[in-house]
Amino acid sequence: MAYESIDRLQKALTESVFHYAKDPKKAAGRALGTLVEIITFYLLKSWKFTDCISIERSLAEYGNPEISHNVEYSLHPILKEQFLTLGKGEQAVTAGKIVALLSNTAGFEKKTTQLLTKENVLRNACTVAISERSFLVANITDIAPNQLTIKLIEQHRKPFAMF
Repeated sequence: MAYESIDRLQKALTESVFHYAKDPKKAAGRALGTLVEIITFYLLKSWKFTDCISIERSLAEYGNPEISHNVEYSLHPILKEQFLTLGKGEQAVTAGKIVALLSNTAGFEKKTTQLLTKENVLRNACTVAISERSFLVANITDIAPNQLTIKLIEQHRKPFAMF
C-alpha cells in the first residue's frame, strides 16, 4: 500500500491497527517513530559508522552547555579501539565483566549496562564506562559456541553528527 503522506499512514494505522489503544493516534505515532529509528540505525551501520554510533545520548546544547537534549543517535570520533574475548556462558555480559578485562581504566566510571542479557538480547553500542573526555562503547563482532569477540571503542565525548 502507498500513502500520500506520513499523516495519512498514521491515520490508517490509528484506525486499522491501534484502534484498541487508549490514544490510538499516539500509539501509531510511536510505532512510526520506532520504525524510523530502526531504519536510521541500519542505514548508519550500512554506511560503516557502527564504531562511531552512540545511542540515546544526552548532548549539550550548541552554544549553551548548561542545557542538554537527548538524541537517538550521535556519531563520535574514535579515539581508540581494541578487541576482547570473553567466555560465553549462560550469564549476562555486563559492563563490569567487560571493564574487568581492561588493564587501565583510570578516570572511567563503570556503567551498570548489559551488552548481552542471559536471554541473548543484544544492546547495540552499549556504553560500558564514561570519563570526562570519552565513552567506552562495546559491540559484539563474533559469537562462537563458547566465546564472544567484543570490539571496545573509545569515543570522544563531542559528536560530529546527531540524529
